[in-house]
Amino acid sequence: MSKFYALFGLIIIGQLVGVSHAQSINSQSCDALNNLDVPGTVLRLSNGGIEITNADFVPASGRAIADNGDVILDLPEHCRVQGEIAPIDSNAPSILFNVNIPVEWNGKTLQSGGGGLGGSRNTSPGRKASGRWDPQPYTDTYPLTNGYATFGGDEGHQGNDISFVYNDEALRNWASDSFIKVRDIAIWLITHAYGRAPDFNYFSGESAGGREAVMMAQRFPDSYDGIIAVTPVIGWTYIHIGDNRIRSKLVDGWLDADDISLIADKTRELCDADDGLVDGIIARYMECQMNPQILLCPEDGEGEGCLSAAQISALNAIREPWASTVPYAHNINRFPGFGTTGDEDGLDNQYSFYMVGTVPPLVPLPPGRGWQQGLGGILNFGALWVRHVIAQDESFQPHNFYAPAYSDRIQYLSGLFDATDPDLSEFHQHGGKLIVLQQSADNAVSTPMIAEYYRSVVATLGEAITDETLRFYVGPGGSHNGGGVAQADLLGLLESWIEEGVSPSGEIPIHDIDPQTLETRRSMVACVYPMYTHYNGTGDINDSGSYSCAHRADPLEYQTR
Repeated sequence: MSKFYALFGLIIIGQLVGVSHAQSINSQSCDALNNLDVPGTVLRLSNGGIEITNADFVPASGRAIADNGDVILDLPEHCRVQGEIAPIDSNAPSILFNVNIPVEWNGKTLQSGGGGLGGSRNTSPGRKASGRWDPQPYTDTYPLTNGYATFGGDEGHQGNDISFVYNDEALRNWASDSFIKVRDIAIWLITHAYGRAPDFNYFSGESAGGREAVMMAQRFPDSYDGIIAVTPVIGWTYIHIGDNRIRSKLVDGWLDADDISLIADKTRELCDADDGLVDGIIARYMECQMNPQILLCPEDGEGEGCLSAAQISALNAIREPWASTVPYAHNINRFPGFGTTGDEDGLDNQYSFYMVGTVPPLVPLPPGRGWQQGLGGILNFGALWVRHVIAQDESFQPHNFYAPAYSDRIQYLSGLFDATDPDLSEFHQHGGKLIVLQQSADNAVSTPMIAEYYRSVVATLGEAITDETLRFYVGPGGSHNGGGVAQADLLGLLESWIEEGVSPSGEIPIHDIDPQTLETRRSMVACVYPMYTHYNGTGDINDSGSYSCAHRADPLEYQTR
């Protein structure tokens, strides 16, 4: 693979040699991009042609307030380029992309990952440089303002119409192809604009974009110098099959708001103090093994302050590992569950929003998209995935799903979507660096799933090579998509590691910053796995200096309670 990408680089350089280019961008050279003829051969993957649909010069702007009250920081003057990559299959959608080319360039690029089902161009000149909820602190100057050329695409389809998944080219674009296609045209445009290639190329993504980020390190190891993956849904196929399994359990064992509070209260009662501080955060997330059976109603009845047997079964389906009846890519044979967070009723009412919803699952589920209003987001993802992507039948009933009947299809999809390849040796040989950040209380992405992937990388590369290539941090508490104490300067960390050779510390400051006042509400530390955040016993609990990273307990000394 490395030889191919080296040859590709020589081809691109060869196309640029002898051609005169401006060394900076201005309104005139930006406007000239509207007439630029871009050959489809600048992409390493097959395509139906490339078109620049618009290029306009955007003047600098000062601080402003968004409609939701969030602060928007200063933005620099830049050239905004929009374009389209046509498909080979005329029935597949095009890929739409944006490239932001700053007047003052620092020689670096930052690509944005997507999110959810995709369908919108995932780059912004502002703080959402990753395309969604950026892990960078709200107070940090934007990457574009710092001189980065930023870019991203729509993942190969537009809007929320799910019909694109029935087209294989569109499905492959969503899985990974669109990101490298957008990368190739963006680097070509940036090189054209400045007359030289970038010094460093970075990628940042969160959630689904985090999956894409990890996959770029696996599949296109020579194309990026540094990658940031936040709360990455790396086991995309099997986590959504797991989500659908949970959905089926909740048909009879649905959990309402009172049930969720009961679960969270009991979990915190047993485990909150073990990290040195009773604050609603269970930082020793690996060791909190609250046994749901202690909440079972007497004689399997129903009553106040207890759960029925069906509800216990549903809770176990959420938290506990389960063996797969179908093998997934890279020798994955189980889903490790979501584990115990103690924040089920916390930020954004996580279980209600992401998991169980505010209404029980519908059976039967009406034909069509399969997105039930009021049901938790990941359960809707599970139903949508098995209905439209696996069964390919808009009338399919998710509660009837039997994985072995679709074994070939599942294995094909797992090979496309699951970013679980532990062999990062080519990325290491390239000198690439990958930083992964997960929140311990994320109830939408499984922390145990990411931990298992990390352990598989160590088993494949060895500890020394892994340490030169990958950092996996876990932040205390928080939620999916950046809620709580979840903002960290990962881009600065990556820059220092790659450009200055400064290896990241085992603990990094992580913050909760108000997006409207820009005041820091709390700071703690995120720790490299498998260490956890521990309060030192003295000092301001809102100051990161009051915390350190501690080793986990001996599992034999920390039994299920």
